[in-house]
Amino acid sequence: IPHVLLIIVMIGSAIMYFVKAEDVAKVFVQLGYPVYTMYFNATAKILGGIAIVAPVPRFLKEFAYAGYLFIILLATQAIYMTQPGNAPMMLIFVALWALAYWGFTKKNA
Repeated sequence: IPHVLLIIVMIGSAIMYFVKAEDVAKVFVQLGYPVYTMYFNATAKILGGIAIVAPVPRFLKEFAYAGYLFIILLATQAIYMTQPGNAPMMLIFVALWALAYWGFTKKNA
């Protein structure tokens, strides 16, 4: 179940990047990211979710989990630097990723 929640969060936010592009672009600027990275980030989130659930080789799933971790950690850093009061909330996403990845490694051990 943690991997399903992780995928819902990641793909859900990616869809939001396309549906509410103007609003998301403002947030990206507030966090110090160039707006053009928004679509790359969204695409990476969607492809990562597909790789996690699709019947692909294990190394692609590992790359997807690694990519998700990088996205979460970079977001955590940006929020910490620009909105320090909101940074502890990001620990929820780090924990969700850790549970999902632990479940993946336990299942595929």
